[in-house]
Amino acid sequence: MTTLTLTFTGPAPDARKALGALLQRFRAAYFVERSTLEYAVTADDATAAELARQPSWQAQADRPR
Repeated sequence: MTTLTLTFTGPAPDARKALGALLQRFRAAYFVERSTLEYAVTADDATAAELARQPSWQAQADRPR
């Protein structure tokens, strides 16, 4: 499993709609809202890699604590 921080890079008013699209497409991923534009996402490695390639989103791998 991989945990990423996804940050929406598009216009702030579009963030919820963009999140909804991710939730529908990546149903096996677990999303936790950190702020209006930032989400922690835990997913299997292949799904995390695909999430990291999504347009309008910037991904950063979280380091284990």
